[in-house]
Amino acid sequence: MWVTFLIILLTIDHLLFASISVIAGSSGISPPPFWEDSFWGMTSSIERAFPFTVIPGGPYFVEELEVAAWHYEGLAGSTAFFSINVDNEGKPGDALATIKMTGITTSQQVVSTTFTEEVILNSDSVYWLVGGTQQGQVNWSLGENVFGTAAYRVSQGEWTILSNSNVSAYAILGSPVPEPATLLLLGLGGLTLLRKRRA
Repeated sequence: MWVTFLIILLTIDHLLFASISVIAGSSGISPPPFWEDSFWGMTSSIERAFPFTVIPGGPYFVEELEVAAWHYEGLAGSTAFFSINVDNEGKPGDALATIKMTGITTSQQVVSTTFTEEVILNSDSVYWLVGGTQQGQVNWSLGENVFGTAAYRVSQGEWTILSNSNVSAYAILGSPVPEPATLLLLGLGGLTLLRKRRA
């Protein structure tokens, strides 16, 4: 019972008091700016990926992903899949989490989705954002005046790295992971409340 009460307290603290902000992205702001009619195409066989470094002050819980995306009406593809992957010697490695982004329309706009599984990213560490589809084509608009490393692969093959390339528009939002001292104080506070109730 005490453990359950502590978990509830920690969950409430994370949901109510966490400060959500941009922890990584193509431009460092939310929503990410993008060039209209400038994009990388993602199909069922072509994935795109971009490395990013998490800002200082973490570690962070990953909360939300914003991307600039759209699709051609004749190539219906209103759904895309994005994953955050570890870095494997300068290429995308294993996925830490994958999310499905729906509601992508034929209008070029920034769309967002929330992470449902808990993902923690460390500050000053390199990860990759990987995007793809299962059918049709989704166009991932390019970040405005943003250039850097990009990668792509065809049919789950080897990743090809492009240097000084266009970077797609995205922002990753997160919240700080509470420090152990904060967790301890919350736990002690919860136990105190529990004792008072039982008394």
